[in-house]
Amino acid sequence: MSTTDLHAASLSDLYDRLDEGLSEEAFAAELDARLHDGRADEVQVFLRDCEERCLYMLGRLNSSESPWTHDGERWLALARLTVPRGHAPAGLSEKLTNAKVAAEVRVMAEQWLAHARSADLPVFKGIGMVLGNLVPWLCYPGMPYEEVTATLDWTLALRKEGEYKPDTEYHAPWKRLIAQLNDADLQRYAAVGGKLFADVIVHYREERQPKQPKGQGWKSWMGFFAAHPELYDQTYIGEPDLIEQRWASADAPRREELAGTLMGQLGHAQGGERTRALQLLDRLMAEDPAPFARQLRENGGYRISLALAMHVMKQDDAALLPLLLPAIAQHCDREDELRRYRSAIRELVTRRPTDLAEVPVKDLVNVLPAFDTASLKATLPTLTPLIAGSSAKGLRAAMAGLAAHIPLASLVDAGWLNKPPKNLLLTCRDVLLAHPDPAVGPLLAQLLAGGKLDAASASSVQQRLNQLGLTGQGASASEESQADAASPASAAGGVDLEAQLASIKRLSAAIKPFDTPELLALCAPLSEHAARVLLHVSAIAEGGLPPLAGELLARIPADNRARLALALVQQWIACEGEPKQRWALRLLPGHADDRVVDALVAAVQAWNRPRLQRAAAAVEHLGEMDSLYALLRVQEISESRSLKDQVQRTARSALRAAAARRKMSVPELFDELTPDFGLGQGLTVTVGPQSYRVELQGDLSLRVINDRNKASKTIPAVKDEALKPEWEAATAQLKTLATSLKTVVKQQAPRMLAALVSGKRWPLDRWQRLFVAHPLLRIVGRSLIWRAEDAPGLARTSFRLAEDFSLVDVEDETVALPAGCSISLWHPATAQPGEREAWQAYMADYELEPLVDQLGACAEQPAPGQFRNGMLLPPAPITLAQEQLGAMLKKFGYRPGPVGDGPSINEHVWRLPALELSLELSHGYFPPYLDLGLPVAVEGLRVHDLSKGYGASADPARLPKPLLATLQGQWLALAAKAAA
Repeated sequence: MSTTDLHAASLSDLYDRLDEGLSEEAFAAELDARLHDGRADEVQVFLRDCEERCLYMLGRLNSSESPWTHDGERWLALARLTVPRGHAPAGLSEKLTNAKVAAEVRVMAEQWLAHARSADLPVFKGIGMVLGNLVPWLCYPGMPYEEVTATLDWTLALRKEGEYKPDTEYHAPWKRLIAQLNDADLQRYAAVGGKLFADVIVHYREERQPKQPKGQGWKSWMGFFAAHPELYDQTYIGEPDLIEQRWASADAPRREELAGTLMGQLGHAQGGERTRALQLLDRLMAEDPAPFARQLRENGGYRISLALAMHVMKQDDAALLPLLLPAIAQHCDREDELRRYRSAIRELVTRRPTDLAEVPVKDLVNVLPAFDTASLKATLPTLTPLIAGSSAKGLRAAMAGLAAHIPLASLVDAGWLNKPPKNLLLTCRDVLLAHPDPAVGPLLAQLLAGGKLDAASASSVQQRLNQLGLTGQGASASEESQADAASPASAAGGVDLEAQLASIKRLSAAIKPFDTPELLALCAPLSEHAARVLLHVSAIAEGGLPPLAGELLARIPADNRARLALALVQQWIACEGEPKQRWALRLLPGHADDRVVDALVAAVQAWNRPRLQRAAAAVEHLGEMDSLYALLRVQEISESRSLKDQVQRTARSALRAAAARRKMSVPELFDELTPDFGLGQGLTVTVGPQSYRVELQGDLSLRVINDRNKASKTIPAVKDEALKPEWEAATAQLKTLATSLKTVVKQQAPRMLAALVSGKRWPLDRWQRLFVAHPLLRIVGRSLIWRAEDAPGLARTSFRLAEDFSLVDVEDETVALPAGCSISLWHPATAQPGEREAWQAYMADYELEPLVDQLGACAEQPAPGQFRNGMLLPPAPITLAQEQLGAMLKKFGYRPGPVGDGPSINEHVWRLPALELSLELSHGYFPPYLDLGLPVAVEGLRVHDLSKGYGASADPARLPKPLLATLQGQWLALAAKAAA
């Protein structure tokens, strides 16, 4: 709608057009303009007769949508017309009001109240409207003191007339009045109680108490709270004098609360304040220790503090000392807290080891890492029955983490190797396996000789014995009755593997879904029993595969291991990712090939919504495979717009772990994630006596070439039935390769687009390895234009990779890149004059289809004025319908942020993993459901540095030029859509 049409239309017509796309902001601006440009009568008539919904709309417009919120005179002019109808426009009353405005508003408020009373209007329309919308305008700087108290009295009278309860939170517009009261009246009004009392206390605590001399902050309130103990009971003021004053008349429940308040005060008090609090603690404890003991027993994790713990230990207090360790254990659920309490924990457990028996296992694991050798020697007799009675894996892991500090003799003395019960046996196994002392060997042999270990554990112990050079230990105490244990004879290392396997008779029920003839056949040359044992020890093992499983797998040919892994994955997927069968996927790392990748990716996509946890588990296993193709698909998952956040977070975590294994950053890892599937070194497949070379063609298809250099698209069929399995396997491999290549090629466009917009640079040698020497990328990248950075000696710095893999510029002249330069994708934002047009003509002449649209990218940089308050703002205000904004942001790569109050999505986020940045575009109210035509105002964009944690902000002005040009292009596209 043109400006002329806007001015010519009646306000009623403009109001009707709000349903047709006219923004509320534009309507408000036009109404305000007419009110002050000689058309006030028209506005008055409209506001007198318009429907109430229009008045509601004007009242809720925020500061960026209406001209009167920042101008007191304009607000007052509009209020004169809307208040007589029971509505007040929004405005910044704390900034705009003054004595003149306040006087007129008071008159309008009185007139509206008189009307509301005579018309018997509901409270919310009469008194509620005045309290909520008009009283805030009555308080202004420099108010006469009598007017302050009179206004506050009037506000209280209105709340009483409206039958508001004293503690009603809303319609209490007195905070700025409270700030102007003197100290005496502050207490006088505090005596009213309820919400007014609470606001007075907040004001005093935040504004006046800090200005008082140290230790004197609440002295002036002693008399007040002596007269009003019930009001003190509504606060949590940790002033020792006030606590002591209230203690004398408090009943048992109130004393408990006071004890908690005093304990809480010790957590942050310093110097003299802490001394006063500790002295009061001693006096009150001497009189009545029960409230303090009950607080520490029931809320110890919250009430404990290092100051309290050290004081109680120093005083050797009989009531609180036994409660310290359980309280500290509950509190120290973070590593930083454990560090603070380490010395206290060691002293406590050494002095009072039996107190550990009162600590729940879930809390005990918090404090165990603080133990040293002395602590462990003192507490092992107490810990032993606790460990024996708990199956918690966390407790076993915590003890294993302390192995280096546990004297081996102490384990023997505590009876850990004397026919230990199951839980103690498993903990003993973990501790001995983790113990660095070579003298642990005889104890491991004794543990193994006991015959109580399962096959997986026994193989781990035997492996450790072998490492210690004690291969023959542990063979003397065979117990064939232990059907699920590796026999000591096998542990001696002198008996063959089949004899060892034969002693394992009881197999886990977990392997039943996998116990099929087809799957067992894939374990050849292992016998069926050996194959079942492989599955069994994998199922019962904790963590990774046990050594026995590794030994069995080593006897299976590599291709069969890969086919076995694929069959296990297919079975797990067929069971909908059943968590109890997830153990089978332990066999994947190091044995599966890329055939399982697409199956797992398909499962992730299928389970994205109905089975989210299982989709995340599938992503974890993809990451553990650690092949380039698997990690490429994990990267694809991490950037997908259709997958849920939990799945994406798991993918990002898997990528970080993969990068850490390679000792590189995540962006460096992304560069490596373009597998060539062996094509670079020469890929060969064999069927019987015939070998075939597989080569990649210029059109990205595969050709199979025999030893006579005859090429074909497929592997020739065989007549010999004996060769059929090999032919089928080779054909399946070729088909998988072709499919995988298509997936990799599909990933290159978004990858290169991300590199283009982010201005990513590669060192020359790395770029040559990644793009020129790579058999796939040197074909895919022919339509890309590159730029040599830091190469002043070049006449032309932009070039492309020609069909013969040489480097040529826009004139088809060969480019010799100087050593030490870096390479980026050419972007118009950094182009020389005329360079874009030259390349456009060149690409058209060669009829090259661009992989990414470099030539059409926006080159415009944001103006300096667009950078403000750490944000990048649009060139001009932009408001779009919700569906339009959502569609365009999705096209740009943004995902909706979290749903906040409203409910509303307040930002959309675009992650750029290549730069480790997150771009957060803020906007107005955007409900999580579609509200067609709802106008949404775009506010601006913030940048977060993901390498420093999500909360770390980055300066948008320092972004690379190509990225700034991309963001400016997004602003311009949104503005064009809004204008259309």
